[in-house]
Amino acid sequence: MDYNKDELQKCFINYRDFLSTSRIPLWDELPKIDLYMDQVIEIINDYISVFKNFNDSATITPTMINNYVKHKIMPAPAKKKYSKIHLAYIIMICVLKQTLNISTIQKLLPCDVTEEEAKKTYDSFVKNQYKAFAYVLQEVEKAAKPVFESNSEDSEKINSIVMQVAASANILKCITENVIGLMPKN
Repeated sequence: MDYNKDELQKCFINYRDFLSTSRIPLWDELPKIDLYMDQVIEIINDYISVFKNFNDSATITPTMINNYVKHKIMPAPAKKKYSKIHLAYIIMICVLKQTLNISTIQKLLPCDVTEEEAKKTYDSFVKNQYKAFAYVLQEVEKAAKPVFESNSEDSEKINSIVMQVAASANILKCITENVIGLMPKN
């Protein structure tokens, strides 16, 4: 498959700019009041917009949240209201499901933890997400730099960058699943 060098470079620049300005809130930045489902949907879709495909509509739906609760992937709401702990779980699940299956996420994020444990896990997740943004952008830019600085339109090298990004995503997913598989079973 052939990619246009200028279009690919523009795509990488747009994504770099988008990632550098996108923020997932830390625990203390989440709303302090409990929210109803429609409010949760709106706020979560805003928080995780960085992971949306630019052509997608809603990233999270009420049905999805209800299924996460039903399958004990996250705690149940209290009187149809969602607190910080629920928002944190929904954000982590939505982000992780971009690459991991739900059973793997369930192993990674047990839902029977205290609020303090959830806070520590969530803040660690957010901080590591920012580290991952920086690392991935740095590596993609490093791999792409020789092609983008070249005056030629070498389609083989341009295609290689795209394949390298895809292969890297796959390897990281495999490593994650294997590491999570090492966790003791309860």
